[in-house]
Amino acid sequence: MQNGPIQIKRYPNRRYYARHTSKYVSLQEIEKLIDGGQTVEIRDSQTGEDLTRSVLTQIITDRQPEKMDLFPTDMLHFIVRSNDVMSSFLRDYFRHSLTYLDYLQQHSPAKQSLAQPMHWAKLWLDSIAPSPKKESPRKQEPAELTSRIEELEQRIKQLESNGH
Repeated sequence: MQNGPIQIKRYPNRRYYARHTSKYVSLQEIEKLIDGGQTVEIRDSQTGEDLTRSVLTQIITDRQPEKMDLFPTDMLHFIVRSNDVMSSFLRDYFRHSLTYLDYLQQHSPAKQSLAQPMHWAKLWLDSIAPSPKKESPRKQEPAELTSRIEELEQRIKQLESNGH
């Protein structure tokens, strides 16, 4: 995998040009790149406008319509009706959700696939309720507790910095 997103330009004739291969690509080929773990950035060749979001939405609606079921109809109504404040809230909510999913992917044991719901559910449960240690916190020395608190604070800072 290359560093950074693959740069793709969309020309007025709706053709997509991938700079990394110096070839025109189809939506199906862009979808395969993404399925393969790549990130793409699609820009208009004339204006430089970022078209990534609309092209990815087009791929989902045209090529993977079953994935639209991820969004219940009530949620879609809610999104259409939302004002700026609610839209901002939803945007933050989804970004934080993605940050957490990314965290789960990066910290999964043996890099197992998160496509297995029981696996990521267990990871989530383990992260919020770690297995108890043999020694209860009341019997730990103050230095050990201080060290543990510092470790937890560092992890929180790292998670916050990854989310913004």
